Amino acid sequence: MTRISARLSVSLLLLAACAAAQALLPSSLPAQENDPGIIRTLETDSAQIENSYYFSASFDNNTSSNRWLYLYGEGLFAIANDWALEVDFPNLSTQYPLGQVPLILAPIGLNLRYEFYHFGGWSSETAGAFSIEGGGAYAIPNTTFPWMGSSWSASVLGGYRMGKLYLEGNYGYQGGIDPRVPNQWKANTGLGYHLSRDWYIQGEADLTAVTAPNSRSSWAFIPQIAFQPGEWLFELGESLSDSPASTTELMVARTF
Repeated sequence: MTRISARLSVSLLLLAACAAAQALLPSSLPAQENDPGIIRTLETDSAQIENSYYFSASFDNNTSSNRWLYLYGEGLFAIANDWALEVDFPNLSTQYPLGQVPLILAPIGLNLRYEFYHFGGWSSETAGAFSIEGGGAYAIPNTTFPWMGSSWSASVLGGYRMGKLYLEGNYGYQGGIDPRVPNQWKANTGLGYHLSRDWYIQGEADLTAVTAPNSRSSWAFIPQIAFQPGEWLFELGESLSDSPASTTELMVARTF
């Protein structure tokens, strides 16, 4: 119980620090003015620069008695024209019914993003945004879960909208700093359609190819629905993958 309380305290402190950072950002550094009208999918980041927070939860849907629960969050902060800082909160993982295993605290990530090309806006027929991002993730030493380790990553992000239809993706590489962390390529692609004023339907295909220490690959397809009333965004999807079980995913976002 002490270990779980300590990890929850760390997570709450990180959330408070991100909120404080948002409050201290100069008012002359707002999010990108011309929003291209492209919302992110559950696993595919949007390429534009915007001040926003994302919180997501995933639930295993298999029939075993020990099913996993994942809680994750991140914040994106505009720090200059076309530049942003992405903070990845530690992913909290456990099994439910709760209390069966200790709470796992995944690495803390910090990435720098540069939007090198942006055209159009929400009201234009076509719009797009393209960015590059790089950074690293630090894992708090943990003897209970030794596979948790630090890593670095680099990726390219892009989004293009034509009318109510939009396509976006992020493609990159993760390298392990600790030997136990796998080196892997990642490709996430999302296709969405703006149904009505606040509603969207989306589909997403994700591919991961591990190159070391043992080569293997995995894929997932996530049909989803999104609701965006103003500055809030709610997304619900069902992840179908090469494993027998599916996963229900929920995300809540707020743009400032």
